[in-house]
Amino acid sequence: MTNVMELQAGVSGFRLSNQPILLVCTLQASLELFERTGMEALRSKSILLTGYLEYLLQHYYTKDPTQPNKPYIHIVTPSDPHQRGCQLSISFSIPIRKVFQELEKRGVTCDMREPSVLRVAPVPLYNSFSDVHCFIDRLGAALTASQNQPE
Repeated sequence: MTNVMELQAGVSGFRLSNQPILLVCTLQASLELFERTGMEALRSKSILLTGYLEYLLQHYYTKDPTQPNKPYIHIVTPSDPHQRGCQLSISFSIPIRKVFQELEKRGVTCDMREPSVLRVAPVPLYNSFSDVHCFIDRLGAALTASQNQPE
């Protein structure tokens, strides 16, 4: 036997006979959580969480004619809950890289699409309404910090 891995051709070569225990433990825990709820309850919570995020974004970060220098957002994702999942794509009036970096510094996980879109998803299985509110606060801090950075 050599110390070189010889895989079968195709996808079969990536099968494992003994899964790593740490991966199995996390999978087991998530399956137990999922078993205690159901898709209907998750979807209901998802609609509420994403609606709450949408409301707060529109309340705090839409274009304000009295503050022309204030960055603002536009939600690209359809507003109708039946036409979306839990993710909102948010377009910003400013380049997004610095805002994204400031959010990362504050422990926020989201997805960046340059030049100006963030994708944010409050996941109903493990995010709460407090998490959504915390994101809004951190977004405000990230916007402020990114504007104070030199180019």
